Amino acid sequence: MKFSDETLLAYLEGNLDHDKASAIEDAVAEDAELESRLMALDPIAPMVQTAFENVPAKAPVIDLPEPEPAPIAGPSPAMGIGRLLAVAASVSVIAVSATFRATRPEPMGWAEQAAIYQSLYAPETVAALDPSPEALDAQFAQAEEQLGRSLNRDVLETLPGLDLKRAQILSFKGKPLIQVVFADAQGQPFAFCVIRQGPGAPAKNVEHAVLSGLATATWAQDGYGYILMGSDADSPLEGNLDILTTSFAS
Repeated sequence: MKFSDETLLAYLEGNLDHDKASAIEDAVAEDAELESRLMALDPIAPMVQTAFENVPAKAPVIDLPEPEPAPIAGPSPAMGIGRLLAVAASVSVIAVSATFRATRPEPMGWAEQAAIYQSLYAPETVAALDPSPEALDAQFAQAEEQLGRSLNRDVLETLPGLDLKRAQILSFKGKPLIQVVFADAQGQPFAFCVIRQGPGAPAKNVEHAVLSGLATATWAQDGYGYILMGSDADSPLEGNLDILTTSFAS
């Protein structure tokens, strides 16, 4: 069976179902060329390569007792050793496969990716943005069309201590992700992001965390996910968080 690079990448990212993932793992155990392709696509290949190198190249020599005579003919000692070596080889493959899966980091979610992107912003970034009414009109119209809901611009423009700078359309795994950028009183960047997750997405209560060095608050409801991000790990979010959770509750 042949696998495309896209399928192998989906396996590495944990996006294949159990049957397809098992098919790749079985094929890797038999196909050195496929193993090399997989390793080339894998950012943690050196770790996995070390695991393979630690598997003994030769099975240890085992002193077995002479077989007892049996009334019924059975497999020869040589066949028994062959089966033992086959089992040992299988155990090695299983152990390496388990290491391959256990050491792989979980794929990052949309909130972690949004925080990484936002952490690159500097005061000079937001200072250079054009917050004119005409620019914001066009940005919000496009963003709301992609998102499929209002962004409550009237609320965002009046958040205490924050100056609205831009609404930008991003994407995460094919889903529209809208980033609304602000500057605080000191010119430091803040952001509020909304992603359309779909009607079946579970609701989540507000969770606070520091992601990529930024104070964040995330929550989800009615098929949308939300994140408010400060400029550093100690940025106060509570006042504006209360306003946003209330205004985006419907």
